[in-house]
Amino acid sequence: MPWCLPARFGCMKILHLITGLSTGGAEMMLFNLVSHSMDNPNFRHGVVVLTGQGVFGQKLKQKGIPTYYLYLQGRPSDVIALFRFYRILRHYRPHILQTWLYHSDLIGLLIGKMAGVQSILWSIRCSLVDFDQYAWTTKLIFKLLIRLSHLPDAVIANSFAGTISHRQSGYRCKRWVIIPNGFDTERYKPNKEIRASFRKLLSLGESNFIIGMVARYDPMKDYSNFFNAAGRLSIVFPNVYFVVAGRGMNKTNYDVMKMIQKHGLNNNTFLLGERDDLQEIIPSFDVGTLSSFSEGFPNVLGEYMSCGVPIVSTNVGDSANIIGNTGIIVPPNNPEALAKAWFDLLVMTPEQRVELGMKARQRIVEKFSISKVVEKYENFYFEILTRES
Repeated sequence: MPWCLPARFGCMKILHLITGLSTGGAEMMLFNLVSHSMDNPNFRHGVVVLTGQGVFGQKLKQKGIPTYYLYLQGRPSDVIALFRFYRILRHYRPHILQTWLYHSDLIGLLIGKMAGVQSILWSIRCSLVDFDQYAWTTKLIFKLLIRLSHLPDAVIANSFAGTISHRQSGYRCKRWVIIPNGFDTERYKPNKEIRASFRKLLSLGESNFIIGMVARYDPMKDYSNFFNAAGRLSIVFPNVYFVVAGRGMNKTNYDVMKMIQKHGLNNNTFLLGERDDLQEIIPSFDVGTLSSFSEGFPNVLGEYMSCGVPIVSTNVGDSANIIGNTGIIVPPNNPEALAKAWFDLLVMTPEQRVELGMKARQRIVEKFSISKVVEKYENFYFEILTRES
């Protein structure tokens, strides 16, 4: 690290507020940030969660990172939980409160100001959002955030697309900072043994193609687009299989099962649900996919690429900038284009796909490694603290 904190600051205390700790891009980035920043003695991180533990809760505990849960449930009794958050802030006395996702941005700003937090940072993790697809409360919170957007000290966006769309929506922030997501390329990497063992678990061999998608069940992920394209490709490639992982992507989801049946995919689709062992799954893919109609900086693209998996992604958020020339970009809401792009990758020789995948991995190592991204966060925290003091 090219600098150290002046002695008068001691250790910089940063408290993070996030809505939940289930599998997702924001949750993964928060975990990577606080866990990879532990070795720097200048910083001490803590996490407050509006809801419950989730997948990353146990991981934070194992790392020894202080984590507090408010268990908000949308009831009048939540007032007590919010008062507890106020007391945590007063006890912890962070130099910086960083909030992640819209609900946390609002609550963190209001309670943080009441508790006298020195600096408050918001995080923007998406670009265009169709609020008609979500609860009315989310749309209301977004409108409130627009009105309050001049109050936080800065907004950290993980994508250029997210910055542009929020400015167009009315955000008027003191300062915008773009810090992309970072990836642990030692955890996510090509692995022939994992590829073989996972395929064996599914009773699939190397003569079968696997197209994978890792995304929670959410309107903006556009699984309708994914399964529509899958049905089209299956007509041409009867030996192609689709592996899907993410919260809500299981057989108990009626809407998902309806889409699978509609497109005749009952016999060649595997629904894995929410998983925290994606590094044991992604290396088995021949092609990784993102079918969303809205994103900021999609974490999963970096995970595919780190594992040496070629990608087909819709042209949303910063996807094209992440992928570069190591995959194929298609328009959103266009199953024909998505199926055609899959086809183009599958007709390559195995050697050509491996070469393309290794180019993708090299791009992540050079541009989006977690060590480089954590250093950008730490430099910005330092700048904020010294400027405000």
